[in-house]
Amino acid sequence: MDEEEELKQELQQQLEWVEYRQKMLDIIEVKLLQMREITKQAKEENLSTDEIKALNARLNDLATQVNAIDSESKRIEDSKIIE
Repeated sequence: MDEEEELKQELQQQLEWVEYRQKMLDIIEVKLLQMREITKQAKEENLSTDEIKALNARLNDLATQVNAIDSESKRIEDSKIIE
């Protein structure tokens, strides 16, 4: 494989990673919007202690998902760099 082909392949891999990362960021954005709606609901409504606990559990679950998606999509980039 000549230098030009190698560069083309590397750029193609980078493009694929960027497209994948954008999809993951779109998913993260949806989850962050869900979190925003939950916090808005908590502020605007008079909630019981149990309802607040349930919303906090949902927020924590969404935060865990966001962190996992972000970490996983970054790890894939790191492994491609190693290859």
